[in-house]
Amino acid sequence: MKLNKAFKALAGKMTIGMAVGMTVGMALSGHALPALADTGSVKFGVVDMQQVILTVEEGKTARAQLEAEIKAKESELGKQKEELDKLNNEWKNQAALLSEDARMKKQQEFQEKFMTLRNAEMEFQANIKRKEQKATQQIAMKVAQLVDRIAKGKKLTGVFETNSAGLLYLDSPVDLTQEVISEYGKLPASKPATDKPEAEKKK
Repeated sequence: MKLNKAFKALAGKMTIGMAVGMTVGMALSGHALPALADTGSVKFGVVDMQQVILTVEEGKTARAQLEAEIKAKESELGKQKEELDKLNNEWKNQAALLSEDARMKKQQEFQEKFMTLRNAEMEFQANIKRKEQKATQQIAMKVAQLVDRIAKGKKLTGVFETNSAGLLYLDSPVDLTQEVISEYGKLPASKPATDKPEAEKKK
């Protein structure tokens, strides 16, 4: 079981906003589009949500916090893995000298610790993913409001997410990414995303 490899892969993929999801896609492109036949000049805009979330300070802070948490947990689980490897080596070296009953107990002990370690790893990865999604959604909602205001000011017909799977082609779209990043920096900072409700934190 390659714990270090698993956590490094998770950290490497952890580009907050890479998979913004349906919520953000709808927030950016879900505005009712006017009938194109009635529009004298049709203009569309695009926003690179991944770039926005990785560039704004709120996104950088969230990413740094998650990476620090991953690093700490990787160290903790790494020590547990070393203990597991030691137990496995002891079992292999002593197997020929142990009775059948003793071998079965050693094997059961190893399997139980292995499952505990694997479950801890899976639970932590799920927790990191949940925190990443929460941080992303928090930023995405503010971005959606900015896009709405900017798009109306530029009289755009609609705005799409650059990395959307449904976006195949747009003729000379207006790229709002840098303007959104600039305007986002002027907004008041949000409270850090948390998994615990306020009532629970006050206890």
